[in-house]
Amino acid sequence: MAELLPEDAVTDLDVLGPAEVMADYQARGGYTALRQALEMSPAEIIAAVRDSSLTGRGGAGFPTASKWEAARQGSPPRYLVVNGAEGEPGSYKDRHLMARAPHQVLEGILIAARAVEAAEVIVYVNSEFRPAHAALAEAIRALGATDLVRAFVPIRLRLENHVYIAGEETAMLNVLMGKPAWPWPKPPYPTERGYRGRPTVVNNVETLAHVPLIIRRGPDWYRAHQLTLFSVTGDVACPGVFELPLGIPLRELIGRAGGASLGDRVRAVLPGGYSLPWLGEDQLDLALAPEVLQAAGTGLGASIIVVGARRGLGWAAAAVAAFFARETCELCPICTTGTAQMAQLLRPAAERLLGVAEAAEVSAVAAGHRHRGVCTLLDTAASMALTSVPLLMGDGTAKPAC
Repeated sequence: MAELLPEDAVTDLDVLGPAEVMADYQARGGYTALRQALEMSPAEIIAAVRDSSLTGRGGAGFPTASKWEAARQGSPPRYLVVNGAEGEPGSYKDRHLMARAPHQVLEGILIAARAVEAAEVIVYVNSEFRPAHAALAEAIRALGATDLVRAFVPIRLRLENHVYIAGEETAMLNVLMGKPAWPWPKPPYPTERGYRGRPTVVNNVETLAHVPLIIRRGPDWYRAHQLTLFSVTGDVACPGVFELPLGIPLRELIGRAGGASLGDRVRAVLPGGYSLPWLGEDQLDLALAPEVLQAAGTGLGASIIVVGARRGLGWAAAAVAAFFARETCELCPICTTGTAQMAQLLRPAAERLLGVAEAAEVSAVAAGHRHRGVCTLLDTAASMALTSVPLLMGDGTAKPAC
């Protein structure tokens, strides 16, 4: 679908390209949906999004309409926070959307703000994405000079020095309120008590970019197509961002990225960045659909990371464990010590297969840290370690199998 982005796919990770100007966006139907939404009630907008089956594209996959409805149950003022952090390793889709299709993102923001009846919109933009920030600022300025200024609510763009944990919605809200990037236990959920203690919707950039298509084309059309953006990185020949239907086989998506790097073969895939468990090379024909991946014990997240045989699973597992140990916010002592312990235990896997005793220790430590932290980081790190162990076992002396 060429309507989600100005081009069918965005594959150059180094050059963001020029931002689409308002005239070009309008020429392909841009802002038609916003005009339609201005004639609809908030309940009608939410019903259309619910009927479309749109789910969050940041990794959690929560039904978008349910989040909006939950926030509207609270009394005003309500807030809409746009998550443009994109701190998940291997993910590039949101920065491309903001930088290349800022008007589509803005149109989705304004429709969502109307649905939630938000008093204010705050857009959290990773400070590394300055072209994205500039493109959004120009889009706001350009639209504000038209009659659609009547659709505006106050919009603040916040360019923030990002840390990984701030991608978690409650940690992000704390940052926006001038506090440390520390998550809080749920409940209360942000839709109940979020920014400044008020009902708040936190939506990912790509999620909102889909909303204009739902309103303009209708929920039935959208549900039939179910397109999404896949960031594919790692040991592939042509890493990039690809726009394809949900349910595409993993093997086909890897093929779109040029297949495994020259002379290599796919050994495993992380279908949800660092946040979700592995798929092995015998699972490459699985459909990239949330329900299929859930049945396989993993899920679909913000990025797809391909691990080749040359680097090996042991190297990747050790790198992921070290990342989580480095990125803990240190709010929970058990998370700080637990992630560090798992990283230390998996370090030898970068060089060789783990012995039986070593593997058992990793499994025991990881199992003991499941569901123990305030946020999901510790649980994610433990889950990654647990699912890695069966793939990394040997006699403790052999090199990792290729």
